[in-house]
Amino acid sequence: MSTLEPVILITPVLLVLSVGIIVFVVLYQRRMLQHQEHLRELQDVKQQQLLEVTLQTQEDERRRVARDLHDEVGAMLALIKLNLYQLVNNVEVKDEGLLTAGYNIKQQLDDVLSSVRRISHDLMPVVLEKMGLVQSLEALRRTLASGSNQLEMIVKYNEKNRRLNPKNELLLYRMVQELLNNTLKHAEATQVTVELLFESENILLVYTDNGKGFNLHTLQEGENLQGGGLGIMSLQSRAALMGGHITLTSSPGAGIRAEINVPVMHAKKLAHTTN
Repeated sequence: MSTLEPVILITPVLLVLSVGIIVFVVLYQRRMLQHQEHLRELQDVKQQQLLEVTLQTQEDERRRVARDLHDEVGAMLALIKLNLYQLVNNVEVKDEGLLTAGYNIKQQLDDVLSSVRRISHDLMPVVLEKMGLVQSLEALRRTLASGSNQLEMIVKYNEKNRRLNPKNELLLYRMVQELLNNTLKHAEATQVTVELLFESENILLVYTDNGKGFNLHTLQEGENLQGGGLGIMSLQSRAALMGGHITLTSSPGAGIRAEINVPVMHAKKLAHTTN
């Protein structure tokens, strides 16, 4: 028995030490996992902050370019148009060829001025800042209807005067612009419908077109169809910045449907105004 006593005495110590080592390893692994999770969270926050800064920089640049287009380029073109108008209406000008050329140039200037106003509005829609998302979508519909394309835009909503915080209104408007541009470029559609529903806890914006559609699975794998993967990533990023998400559904020949769902944040209803 005397030879077994050291073994009997040391066995509990080894067991306790083994258990301690196991507990230490488990706790260490847990702490490492928590640390890695914390790093991922910090990285996600950093990426979100970087995305916000990038988008804000883009919006600031759009605002500057829109202001320059409207205030400088637009003003110069308007002055040229006035001088040309005075020239072609001068009673002393008898050259019919010169008069015809003058009237043609005047018409071209009118077209250029209209394009400048449209581009300026697309870069920074004044209606969005002053009157909100619903009215800006209506303005976008009217602009589309006055153009040369054959695409009809239908806008539906359940509240006309509801306002969101400016950041979310701008993000949602840019998402509609992104989807509409893809439709115009690739879909060969004849009709687009934008439905904006203000609910108690969420805002649902549904965009559909009746175009040729695409294979969503192939697109998500990186194929450059209907605006490419980068366009979808941009839409997803903008939705995430609002704490929401976007669901895209499409198939060849079935058009596209995009559902953008975001939580209500600092939404307010304007006092009812009569038109």
